[in-house]
Amino acid sequence: MLWREEHLLAILKAGKLRTSEVVVRADMSKATALKYLEGLKGRGLVDCERVGPTKLWSLLGETKETAAAQLEQGKIKDFISVDREIFKLFEEFEAVTGKRLWISINKTGITINMDTVT
Repeated sequence: MLWREEHLLAILKAGKLRTSEVVVRADMSKATALKYLEGLKGRGLVDCERVGPTKLWSLLGETKETAAAQLEQGKIKDFISVDREIFKLFEEFEAVTGKRLWISINKTGITINMDTVT
């Protein structure tokens, strides 16, 4: 196993991480990190879960239950990011329809809510 692969595996022992977090912790380019992560995934050593546009990487065997337990304990921080473009789309929607949209995020998931602007 290459030293970069070993380094990435050691980083992922911390739990699920976004690609950007792996890149920062590994101190390598995004392209290089993805190359090695995809190779590790192909060999069944790591897993990748898509959450919107974000890829969450973890050691194989870490289940959603494990991630949820870590989230409860505060070990996974801020892995949900919303592109600023979505807010522009919400403003356009409000201008056209007269209805306001907003996002609610909690332990059960993400909900988009709507009401009439007064």
